[in-house]
Amino acid sequence: MKDTLLTRMMWKILALLLYVDFTDQCGVNRYADDPFSLRIYGGHNAKKGMWPWQISLRLNHPQFGPLGHWCGGILIDRQWILTAAHCVINPLFSLPQAIFWKVMVGEHHQKLQEGTEGTYNVSHVFPYNKYRNYDEDIAMMRLSEPVKLSEYVKPICLPQQHEEFEGAECVATGWGKVEYDIKPVNILREVGVEIFDNSVCYKAYYEDFDIPIHRWHVCAGTLEGGRGTCFGDSGGPLQCKRGNKWYLAGITSFGSGCGYPGFPDVYTRVSYYINWIKVNMATHT
Repeated sequence: MKDTLLTRMMWKILALLLYVDFTDQCGVNRYADDPFSLRIYGGHNAKKGMWPWQISLRLNHPQFGPLGHWCGGILIDRQWILTAAHCVINPLFSLPQAIFWKVMVGEHHQKLQEGTEGTYNVSHVFPYNKYRNYDEDIAMMRLSEPVKLSEYVKPICLPQQHEEFEGAECVATGWGKVEYDIKPVNILREVGVEIFDNSVCYKAYYEDFDIPIHRWHVCAGTLEGGRGTCFGDSGGPLQCKRGNKWYLAGITSFGSGCGYPGFPDVYTRVSYYINWIKVNMATHT
């Protein structure tokens, strides 16, 4: 009995030490000294390894079989992913069962095997219990095993509770469409966006479409249009830079289309859900 308890204590101490070392690595990519420029229109291809926490969420539909890339997601820990709840619960289906999902890390070009990718099974899926119709649009996924970290696979830093990012350098990423009527892209793309006060999105979405904007939303994009997220980017990160690290400000949720003028995109504000995220991670170790 004493040996068993001692062994368990030793493993817990080791896990804690590994976790501390791991969290120190968050939010740093292989281009730390290469500043990202916001002066882009419509986005462009990302450098390989620029966003090592971006994951591709793959769906194996029970009726239609493997559908490949379905949504984006974000690596926040060696065994945990954040994505949008509407990626797993939507008008077409409700598939919160872990068996239907796989996570690909280290992905860059969807059609090529580049030697940096890793595919992992999902053991648990946790959509936020108040999620309804794109509101409170956040879900967590626990992987069946920890990912192998590399310069192409790293977690992003989580923000502090209620942390704001207005005025920060922020970027949205994904494999979504670059125009409304064409196919999603194969190479991961990035686009610089501005974070606005939520009143900007409230005026656009509530007054025109009767869609309320709440404190758990982030309003980000441009007012002139032509730059932002599109179909296929759902669940991916809105990342903002503090010092030399990137923090997860939001999760791609919904918008008016693809960079429509006067309608910035709406993201789920991650800092609003930090306690929920930490409780899930602690409970399901």
